[in-house]
Amino acid sequence: MPTLTSGLFFVGRASPARPAAIAHREDDGTFALTLRVVDNQGPRAVEPYLVRWRGHEAEAWWSTHGPLKAGDALQLELVNPRAHAGLRMPEIHAQVRTCRLLPPRSFTPSAAGASPAAPAPLRVPAAMSARA
Repeated sequence: MPTLTSGLFFVGRASPARPAAIAHREDDGTFALTLRVVDNQGPRAVEPYLVRWRGHEAEAWWSTHGPLKAGDALQLELVNPRAHAGLRMPEIHAQVRTCRLLPPRSFTPSAAGASPAAPAPLRVPAAMSARA
């Protein structure tokens, strides 16, 4: 039985030597999508993943959602995650079973459940304003 893991992952930063997303055809003609993503578990707790998705479903998803940018949020279900030596730290390699691009995060008050109205102005007590 394969090991499964799922959760919220973020597309990693790209560099010239290590792009965040690579879409290509393999020798047998199968579409393959390789993504560098991170599992952000908190301050100083970021795990890098290299995930690969092959086939028609991956190709259809990429044609709809690609290209991705650093920080894009993905809901992933991964098969057989395994730790491998990375350039600076170990990274986890896995196969993608399902992938869903999540909407961009919003930091507006309405997104946090607060009232969409503008914040109330700071009120200075009358006693303090009289001294000025």
